[in-house]
Amino acid sequence: MGLIRFYHRESIQMKKRNELPNYKKITLTIDKNKILKVLEDNKDNLVQYRDSLNVKCATPYLSELYEQIPITELTEGSDYTLPLAGHRDVKYDERNYTTLVKCLRGTYVEEVINMFKSPATRARFIIKKPGAHILPHMDYDTTYSVRYFIPLKTNEWSFTAVQRKDEQPELLNMKADGSVYFVNQGYTHSAWNFGKEDCIRLVVAVNGQEDLH
Repeated sequence: MGLIRFYHRESIQMKKRNELPNYKKITLTIDKNKILKVLEDNKDNLVQYRDSLNVKCATPYLSELYEQIPITELTEGSDYTLPLAGHRDVKYDERNYTTLVKCLRGTYVEEVINMFKSPATRARFIIKKPGAHILPHMDYDTTYSVRYFIPLKTNEWSFTAVQRKDEQPELLNMKADGSVYFVNQGYTHSAWNFGKEDCIRLVVAVNGQEDLH
């Protein structure tokens, strides 16, 4: 139906960022080539879906070579709001983006999103062209939501970094081999591609931590 399954917030028990690792490869395995084919077939239709989170929150941290392509939309009637001054509008809360865009319904991407045990919310493709970067920043604690990265295309010079308080950044080169990685966005993190080829990922935020068990 286009709506990603969701649970009532009262049923979700979430660990804090300091209780979780910087990274964790979870048990899901996907077919990266099938996802890339869906992206290739639908990219012209997907470029229209730039949401408020892209425009207001992400832009200051991104290089012009870093492209985000949202694939879920704000769901009518959603009521999650961030407990932060100036961010009480529902359109700035990732947990409200549970409607898969029409052109991807019935595709392998919808199948992948529904593989997660916890209910998926906002999802997007990220394309880092050679030289692209996202500056170090912090989003939200893992009690709010967690993120999973599915590398679809990468190279040996493409890295993600997570830095816990008073520690050195931990770098990870995620392999595009069908693996799915939890990335702890509750700490300062950044990413870059200094290789010669594009780096492409599917990023899925979920409202729960069942997949980490």
